[in-house]
Amino acid sequence: MNDENLDKFDSMPFISLIHHISKNKLKYTMENPNRIDMVHEGRYLMEIHKKRDLSQDDLANIFGQSKGTIAKALKKLEDKEYVERKIDENNRRKYILNTTKKGEELAILLENDLENWEKSVGIDRLDEKTKNQLRQIARKSEEILEE
Repeated sequence: MNDENLDKFDSMPFISLIHHISKNKLKYTMENPNRIDMVHEGRYLMEIHKKRDLSQDDLANIFGQSKGTIAKALKKLEDKEYVERKIDENNRRKYILNTTKKGEELAILLENDLENWEKSVGIDRLDEKTKNQLRQIARKSEEILEE
């Protein structure tokens, strides 16, 4: 194959491809009519909706974010009445998170937006073996940082 038939993606390093996909997904979600920060708030809202009764610490662990970053985003979600925090009856220093009715409606819209984007770009057609390999790479990249 000669070079003039290559586009920028043919010569792009693999990690750059992943970054490019992620960056474009964020651009897409910011253009959605729901207008919520998908880097933090939207992802957290969808996770709280999906898993229910998570704590702030759970979110920090799931997303590899600092507790401060999580707290700031949760404050915004609370102020917008998407999430409510309740003190854990078993540990008074811990907050349990759940979506409000308003938050649940938005989380469903965001999940649908994400699903539509994944279908549009073909992520939904990746086989389980490929998805598992990518998960393993993500795990390993995190482990390397922890060493």
